[in-house]
Amino acid sequence: MSARPPSDAIVALRSLGRRFREVFASDDDEAVDELAQRNGTDGHSAFDHVVAAGHTIAFLGRALDLVLIEDDPVLHPAVLDARERAWPDATGTVHERLSELSWEAEAVAERAERVPAHDWTRHGRVAGHDRTVSAAEVVWDAVDSAVMHLKAAGSTLRQVR
Repeated sequence: MSARPPSDAIVALRSLGRRFREVFASDDDEAVDELAQRNGTDGHSAFDHVVAAGHTIAFLGRALDLVLIEDDPVLHPAVLDARERAWPDATGTVHERLSELSWEAEAVAERAERVPAHDWTRHGRVAGHDRTVSAAEVVWDAVDSAVMHLKAAGSTLRQVR
């Protein structure tokens, strides 16, 4: 299996806002906000998944910055272990959180777009793990985690409708 190029991650990041908005598309914003708060079978609401995706993208974007800027950075354990990622409860509307997610994804995409090819192999050590991660792995984790939350949000909305 060939490595996934960072340029594909950049395209994916830029599409996340649109893809999440499509999942929540409705003519009635109030109904969407109410539906989005209902928990699905996984115990989380679609709103929870939007918030988690946005926070994860921002968190991994900061980890990407550390890997690209510092020599031998030590990264938070949550960079490698998604179970370590816990976000505070969010408030606001679905529209507000989708805007936040779009902004975070675009910011990481813009940063990634400026990375020289040789810097994608830079690594950071993950605290509490005997492992390093590359800049490319970090950006792809941001994409993969967001897509997982995108699918979970869609599934939850189908369950609660």
